[in-house]
Amino acid sequence: MVKQKANIYVDGSYNPTTNIIGCAFVLSVDASKKPHRVAFSKQLKSQQKYGANIAEMTAVKTAIKTARSLGITQINIYHDWNGIELFSHRDNVTQRHNACTSYAVYADYIEKVRNNTRICFIKVKAHSGNELNNLVDKMAKAGRTI
Repeated sequence: MVKQKANIYVDGSYNPTTNIIGCAFVLSVDASKKPHRVAFSKQLKSQQKYGANIAEMTAVKTAIKTARSLGITQINIYHDWNGIELFSHRDNVTQRHNACTSYAVYADYIEKVRNNTRICFIKVKAHSGNELNNLVDKMAKAGRTI
């Protein structure tokens, strides 16, 4: 079986006035010239204090699910929030994060996916001129209004 690789840029945004998160990702498959661009919104009914972080983690989970549905088994995730990689390990979800169950759900999901998918997290500096990171940032902010 040929292992498919993908590069995915992810971002999330939160509007505390409306309690709506915007999530976005751009998924590029090595063999494809046209990337998948996805932006969506979701109403937060709880855990609003963590809205921005939940938006980021939701974008990652949805991007991974999309990649796996395309047969991707190797994923590079480009992100600008340190928590994307940090909270992908259950051991890093400490007592102070227990108030927000989304951290544990995210960590459990990533650890399960790692059983048959190689995931590499790559930190990029926010607002530094990286074209795809800037694009997903704009998409995520726009996603809050979808």
